[in-house]
Amino acid sequence: MDQGLVRQQVLAVVAKIIAKDGADAVQIRDVCRKTKKTAPTIYRLFGNREQLIAETQAYRFSYKQRELIDQFSNRTYLAKSRAEFIKIAHASFEIMLSEQRQNYRKMRVEVLGAAMSDKTLATRIDESIKESARLGAPAIKYAQAHGWISDNFDAETFIAYIPGISNARANVELTTKNSLRNEWDKIAVRSLCLLIGIPEPKNAKRKKIT
Repeated sequence: MDQGLVRQQVLAVVAKIIAKDGADAVQIRDVCRKTKKTAPTIYRLFGNREQLIAETQAYRFSYKQRELIDQFSNRTYLAKSRAEFIKIAHASFEIMLSEQRQNYRKMRVEVLGAAMSDKTLATRIDESIKESARLGAPAIKYAQAHGWISDNFDAETFIAYIPGISNARANVELTTKNSLRNEWDKIAVRSLCLLIGIPEPKNAKRKKIT
């Protein structure tokens, strides 16, 4: 089996262990049993347990963001006009801040917190953020080249900046009833639209917090 596929399989399994019981619950023997891979294979791919955990935390931190980047990029390259791109951007912002991604935002914040005292994890997260920025920047540059958005900001920095806006929504998600969420989303989207030079959404529909 391709090593890349094996890595993804192992990361997915370890991610579930961490999500359920925390990083301390990760044991190589359990990973071997659940993935049907040998310990030498795990060590060859990840080096040691600490590196495996760091790689998995980086995977947990970035995989949903990579999905959104891929969707945004694919749709942007198919756009035929500025109007089409604006709809794509608005939809991406809406997904990014959606209630459905609340648990993902919580997890990202938790991983960032862990990275504050773990240099190995901090390095891996830093690499992951830079990789996501590298992957997402070409679509932004494509829109800039077509004159659909402003060109007075750095594309890679913008892609790295967006998750920070999303993660910050956790500030108003600590309880199930927070009247600030709707206005938070409006301000966040408005700031992003102003930055890239597109109009903000009209008649945006936000779910009421109950």
